[in-house]
Amino acid sequence: MLLRIFLILLGLYVLNLYIGPLISLGVINAGNLFGFAVSGALIGIGAFWNPFCAFSKRLWESSSGKAVISVFCALVIVFCAVFFSTLSQVVRHSKYTADNQSTVIVLGCQIRGSEPSITLRARCRVAAEYMKEHPDAVTIATGGQGADEDLSEGQCIFNLMTESGISPERIYIEDNSTNTDQNIANAKKIIDENGFSADVAVATSEYHQYRASMICKKNGLNASSVPSPSSKRAKPTFFTREVFGVWAQWLKGIKN
Repeated sequence: MLLRIFLILLGLYVLNLYIGPLISLGVINAGNLFGFAVSGALIGIGAFWNPFCAFSKRLWESSSGKAVISVFCALVIVFCAVFFSTLSQVVRHSKYTADNQSTVIVLGCQIRGSEPSITLRARCRVAAEYMKEHPDAVTIATGGQGADEDLSEGQCIFNLMTESGISPERIYIEDNSTNTDQNIANAKKIIDENGFSADVAVATSEYHQYRASMICKKNGLNASSVPSPSSKRAKPTFFTREVFGVWAQWLKGIKN
């Protein structure tokens, strides 16, 4: 009984970790979907403990059932090992590491109509602070225009940065990209065309820094981090989502 209660309470705790962005922002992605799945599994096992044990016992009594259980347990162990190893890298790269880089890349993020998201505002804020501390630095504002956006993300970043007091002459707009890979690849073209340093500071959300650094490396850029913080309620969802984003990046590398 104590184990059942523990599993149910643990499932409710996991649910509470991941439900915040869905309730407050209507955000649903791979991060909180994974959290909901884990939560549901824990609560389900706890609630139906006796049938679960009976089913597992019957399965174990056959040789094929033992094989199924053994393979399943091995896959779970491998998944957890790779998952937490990747998560540790995402967390490690979320720290502020930029020092004196003269090229700043601000990665685009969702705009609702003409209104920048909280996330995009946060990225622009930390980028503007860095630019003020490094008066010789230039910024590349990245991001194209989505179907539900009234202006490109690059233009929106430009607007937010100039409103923060950054001179327009220090900002270069890249507005043809639709994802992070294209953001950075197109920014690299601007860097090459203007002779800017390939030692770049990337202004993006803290959970996004590891994947951004991977893409920068693929494009011949050496990336340091200017991370913008996410809310405590959003961290579990977005850090978990980023694990799957990193895995997707690995797969892209294998395909290429």
